[in-house]
Amino acid sequence: MKRVMLATACIFLVSPVFAQEVDLGLAGDASSLLNLPAPRGNMPARGTASARGDQTSRAAAPVVDRLVRLRELLAGANLPLAKEQEVALNSFLNAEIPAMRRTLQEHIAELEKTAGSRGGPRNLPSMDELAPEIIRLNDQLLGKMATVPSLNAEQQAFVKKLYQDQVKTRGGFEAIKLTLENAGVPFSTEQIAQIQLLFEEQNQAKMDQLQRDTLSKVIKLLTPTQRSALVAK
Repeated sequence: MKRVMLATACIFLVSPVFAQEVDLGLAGDASSLLNLPAPRGNMPARGTASARGDQTSRAAAPVVDRLVRLRELLAGANLPLAKEQEVALNSFLNAEIPAMRRTLQEHIAELEKTAGSRGGPRNLPSMDELAPEIIRLNDQLLGKMATVPSLNAEQQAFVKKLYQDQVKTRGGFEAIKLTLENAGVPFSTEQIAQIQLLFEEQNQAKMDQLQRDTLSKVIKLLTPTQRSALVAK
């Protein structure tokens, strides 16, 4: 029992300095997240030809290379990506990102609904509120990339380890879930719903407290007249 408790504690206390962070380019403001560009924008991946008549789209979309960090880490492990592997990975990302965009939109709608039920404004959530979901989607995508058939067995094992190390370093629900899956005793469907809700409530509580702390600091900087005007509003 003590070993289990110690292992769980390590999940939450391990320092991010030991993680090989792999950001697949999902960061950005809320509006850009709702319209995530394809890998490298509309520019062709290495080893592919650009489509004719696509000059307008190519000029409008920012160039995004989602393989930068992964490419560096694989090269550093002497497991470099071949051009055809990059093409396959980018095709995989092109197929996965629309579903991720929908998931994020649903998450935003749920946050707006929750804010409305509490009497707050139904504004677009802040990046601080979206960050946990963005991180989860990024990690989830990295885990799926470890199964792309174009990668050889060594590359798949390497990417899988990156994914697992990254999730465990972040801690929280996903880290516990992964640890139990690796131990062969995964959460049940009912447990996932219940435990995930607990962590979501924890994150919301932290956000609410942060907002209260910020408002308190702002009020201290106001003049008496400004405070009266704020209260009157």
